[in-house]
Amino acid sequence: MFVISRRILIPHAGQEAVVIDRSRRYVAAMNRLGAHARATKVIMGADAGHIEVFARYNDFKHGSGAFQSFAGDAEMGALRTEQAEHPAAEVHGPYVYRYIFGEPSTKTVLVQRSYSVSRDKLHAAIELLPEAKAAVGPDTAMTAAVPVFAPEMDHLIMTYGVDDLDHLGVVMDEFAMAPAFQAVVVKAAAIGTLIQARVLQVIA
Repeated sequence: MFVISRRILIPHAGQEAVVIDRSRRYVAAMNRLGAHARATKVIMGADAGHIEVFARYNDFKHGSGAFQSFAGDAEMGALRTEQAEHPAAEVHGPYVYRYIFGEPSTKTVLVQRSYSVSRDKLHAAIELLPEAKAAVGPDTAMTAAVPVFAPEMDHLIMTYGVDDLDHLGVVMDEFAMAPAFQAVVVKAAAIGTLIQARVLQVIA
């Protein structure tokens, strides 16, 4: 099982470059302290323009230990002070999720589709995940996660990873519009409601 933390940065007008610089420094510090972190920018769909920092941990113990180390680290403290004294973004999180399907990848473009799924239908949704993975082809990574500490606790977040934007175009044409994937979409609609779709690009 993998645990994911998510921090959302909504840049103030004219401050995107500052937010990206800070997020890159924040990710470097997190990785130095034992996380597996990446910064992303939402480039299409819901939340376009947001900067989001994701960090992966092997389990909750690993995540809790890293979280405590962040609080005591001088560089992380300086970044928090910098944001407090010269705000460049509206900051939310960290929110925490856990993987229920798939393995981490190094893909740099991520398509996320978020469903609202009631607890009594979650098992049915999980049973559909292998079919969803098969429908997107062997070169597309896929994970599924559910919230542990987050504002919306009924979400199931599907993440599809591709190599770059060119690869995304190929996957959309060859797989996303194909009958196999569309059949999965129809089955998913009977289990939950698709409430959000977006594309993120790794920037650090």
